Parts: sequence; C-alpha cells; structure tokens
Amino acid sequence: MADLTPVVVGGAALTGILGGWLVTLPAHRYKEFRPLGRRDVDAEALTAATTTRVRAVYRTVRCGRCRHECRTIDVAPIISWVRGCPSCRRRMPATVVGMQVLIPVLCVVTALALGGSAVTIPYLWLVICGVGISVIDLRIWLIPWWMPWALAASGFTMIVAVSLSLGIPAGIIGSLLGGLAWFALFFVVWLVSPRRIGFSDVRLALALGLFVGWLAPVLTMYAVFISSVVALVIALASWIGGRGTRFAFGPAMVLGSLVAVWLHPALLPAS
Repeated sequence: MADLTPVVVGGAALTGILGGWLVTLPAHRYKEFRPLGRRDVDAEALTAATTTRVRAVYRTVRCGRCRHECRTIDVAPIISWVRGCPSCRRRMPATVVGMQVLIPVLCVVTALALGGSAVTIPYLWLVICGVGISVIDLRIWLIPWWMPWALAASGFTMIVAVSLSLGIPAGIIGSLLGGLAWFALFFVVWLVSPRRIGFSDVRLALALGLFVGWLAPVLTMYAVFISSVVALVIALASWIGGRGTRFAFGPAMVLGSLVAVWLHPALLPAS
C-alpha cells in the first residue's frame, strides 16, 4: 500500500480537481423561482390556499457586477480564484472557490479511507455530485427534482458494474436495501411532517442509501444518525446566529453519508 498511496492520492486529487471544475458552473446556474412571492412569507402558517409554489430554473451564470456571461473556462480552478471575473475582475463567489477546494480534498480522503481499490470509484462520483447538489441546496434551499434520481441511477450502475467485476454480487442487494431503508424512513417523516423536510430530501435519501448500503445495509442507520447530528449542529448555530432554525438539509445528508463511509471500519469492526 505504501507504493500505491501516491498514485491513489494523485489520481483522486486529479479526479476531484476536474470534477469540481466541471460541476462548478452547473451548480451556479440554478435559481429559485417563486411566482407567489418570497420564500419566507408566512412560512409558519401556510395553508392549502396559500401554498407557495417553488421550482428551480436553469439560467445563464452572469457576473453580478458587469453581467459577463460566464463559461466553463472562466471558472478554471486557481486561475479564476486569483483573476476573478475575466471582464471586470470581480472576485469569484465563495461557493466557487469552496467547492473547487472541497471536492479534491474529499476525494483524497475517500480514496485513502477505502484503500484505493475499485470500490473507490463510485464514491468519488458521490463526492463530486454530492457537493454539487449541496451547493445548489445551500444557494436556493431547493434540489432540482431530477438530480437525486440521476445520482441514484448513475451511482447504482457503477455499483453493479464494480460489484460484478470484483465478484461480490451480494453488495448489490445491500445497496438496494440501504437505499430503500433510508428512502422509506424519510418518506414516512415527510408524510407525517412535510414542513420539516422537502421531498427532494426524500429522493436524495434513496441515492445516498444506495452508496452507503453497498458497504453494509446497517451502515445506512449510522449515516442517518450522523446526518441528524450534523443537521442539529447547523440548526443550533443558525438559531444562535439569529437566523432561525430553517436550513438546507441536503448538505448534512451528504456529509453524514461520507463520514459513515470513511469510518465504516470502526463502525463495522466485524465487516
């Protein structure tokens, strides 16, 4: 493993850099569309007659100062951090720099935690897509409806391919059990209290459960617990900061899933 580590770290870092770059612009194209007004208007007293309709719309990314239409090359890692907008030199938003730094770091941590085997491949994809979805959720408090389905479909395809190539078809069953378990749990929560979580979080639960359950179905419960703890910390910090207790739950779910994957040897000592 000592000889493999530099290759693993370099490959994971490069994957993260390229993936972070390519997902940056799409993550900033989505805007929130609310035809009936602001997001927080009467948030605590919505009725069937006053429900605010919300959707995510895909728009062109433009500089907030000069209205320059950004292209993929304009958000190249490191170069764009220093240069800013190629037209007016305005500094890039913190979310651009943040995700382009965070994705490679998380990819490296994931690769090292999993030993650099072929099992790592689907989880690098989870990091790239998960951070992209989290940034969208943080920006507009909404996850486009198709993204969790696309992550679930693409991720499960990778999981099946890797499982069959490694001769561990039982992992496919574990993945399905994990995805269905987390989806069912959140679906019940959504039915009981639809104001607590959005249905986009229910969709995301299915996708994340597929990845976590691949290692072991019971690991999904650890991921749910860790996600809940992260969400509680975020809610407490938001409340202390005077911003109320409403926040985007998607990032907490993604982080909880990744932490469960990283710590799975300790959480599942017998595995």
